[in-house]
Amino acid sequence: MFNYDFPLSPRARTYLKLERVIKSAEECTDLDSIQHVMFALRCIVDFIDIVDGSSAIKIDLLKDLDRCDGQLRNWLEDPECDTEYVSSLRDKIKYAKDFLDTFTRQRTVLKDDPIIELIKPRFLTPGGINCFDTPMFDFWLKQPFEVKKQKLEGWFHELDCIKVPVFTILYMWRLCANPSEKIAKSGFMQETADTCDLINIQYDSSVQAYPVVSGFQSRVNIRFLPFEKGAPVGDIPFKIAYIKGNLQQ
Repeated sequence: MFNYDFPLSPRARTYLKLERVIKSAEECTDLDSIQHVMFALRCIVDFIDIVDGSSAIKIDLLKDLDRCDGQLRNWLEDPECDTEYVSSLRDKIKYAKDFLDTFTRQRTVLKDDPIIELIKPRFLTPGGINCFDTPMFDFWLKQPFEVKKQKLEGWFHELDCIKVPVFTILYMWRLCANPSEKIAKSGFMQETADTCDLINIQYDSSVQAYPVVSGFQSRVNIRFLPFEKGAPVGDIPFKIAYIKGNLQQ
């Protein structure tokens, strides 16, 4: 199945961007590969830019964690509730809040790192990262694997103050998703739904088309466009879940 998320609120868009950037950075495990190291740094720089571009991100994260926790508390009042499981989810939220408290420190640590400080503006310059423009970085690249590993793990550790809350919120949202089956007639569907933060679309990987989504909060248009330009698009069965930040169905 193809799995596609589309944000319908600004903060959901930010969360999805951070999720992609952090996961991509953590996949760069070959530290003897310049390409892996450079891509990991690019992801860290993108992380800094996304966070700096969202001045209220800590407030948004805290509010969403509280919304999730509030709904979980309500569920505990249901006599049929699996109290042990719901309590474990509440523990995840508390754990995420503890990481979020270190956010201000993280911002300072990453920005003041000499390697990141050196490399960050160079990504905007064609061919800006080379031995004669960035000799310190070139020197560091030639260090033993363990030296680079320790440095990279230190950077990733500083991402945790945002990673843990973001991943926890998205996990909770997706956990409570309630997909329904739909058919896009000739590849198109228009629907009005309750206000939500995120939609998830799933469809068979044999379909040679991709979804283009437009909408805001409650009104959604989905059009499947053929991968091969001009190819016919028939009726496409798919599943869609409307996901709310307060976990309500």
